Amino acid sequence: MKVERIVHGAANEVDNMFQYSLTQDSSNPAVINGLSNNFWIAVSGAPDTNGDVSSTGGVHLTDAVFSALGDYKFIVREIDSEDPINYPIDGEKEYYFYVSVRNKLDSDGRPTNEYIATMAEQVRNHDTGDKTNAVFESAAQRNRIEVTNTVSGNLANVNDYFKYKVVINGAKEGDSFTVFGQDSVVDYNGASITTDNTITVGGKDDYIYLKHGQTVYIGYDGNNNQMPIGVKYSIEEVDANGYTQYVDGTAGNTSETKTISAEVGASSNKVDFLNHKEGNVLTGIVTNVMPYVLALGVAGMILAIVHVNKKKQRKTKCSK
Repeated sequence: MKVERIVHGAANEVDNMFQYSLTQDSSNPAVINGLSNNFWIAVSGAPDTNGDVSSTGGVHLTDAVFSALGDYKFIVREIDSEDPINYPIDGEKEYYFYVSVRNKLDSDGRPTNEYIATMAEQVRNHDTGDKTNAVFESAAQRNRIEVTNTVSGNLANVNDYFKYKVVINGAKEGDSFTVFGQDSVVDYNGASITTDNTITVGGKDDYIYLKHGQTVYIGYDGNNNQMPIGVKYSIEEVDANGYTQYVDGTAGNTSETKTISAEVGASSNKVDFLNHKEGNVLTGIVTNVMPYVLALGVAGMILAIVHVNKKKQRKTKCSK
């Protein structure tokens, strides 16, 4: 009995076991002994260009003991997954397998009472009865990490880039995850830096760069999420260059810190970094100088009035 299992939407290698039940139909001529009631299929390996990983398995009839002639029917269902969070089962499908048990004939065509079981060249869909292949499939459940950066304060520069170190733990060494939304070239501390668009587990140190209002996604290629559920990660702001660092992430707290460690969940995995720079305005200079400015203004006005009066007096004398 051949069964195919496909995992869709894989960005990296898959390694999971799926369990199946094999149920003898109540209409069978007799109960079959020596036949397992369940079996497992291992799906492992790197995905193809479509992001699919597949494997085949099934049950052999070698040890089955048939006590009556006739046609037998079996129902196959997928019932369990080794990692049901990341690799959910395909629990909606059921397939019928058929086996014909006949008497072995001698050279003269007479029955020998030796039963031969032959797997019929057909598998039928449980719901429609149509001939088909037994294929169970589901998409790998994946998510992503969303990192945002905001600046605030009267000394903050919206064009400043901030550097973050990203560490992925719990994923398989060598797995790589796409970084989406990051500028390809950034100006950081006076140097022009070409950024990487992938993070590799167990490789070199990986960094992302954000400026005010930007959002970067880790484990997302623009179409599909890539991060397995349950993978641990940490994000550390390396150097805030005089800014006060805050992080309000998946842990749900707001504190003066520069690192967050969390686990990829099935829902939102958002990490918000805030960099704040504030400076005191030198208001004392303005208030201390103002009286002198006013005094000079008044003095100027008095001098102008005196000058005008003197000119009038001179004109009066000349007219006499």
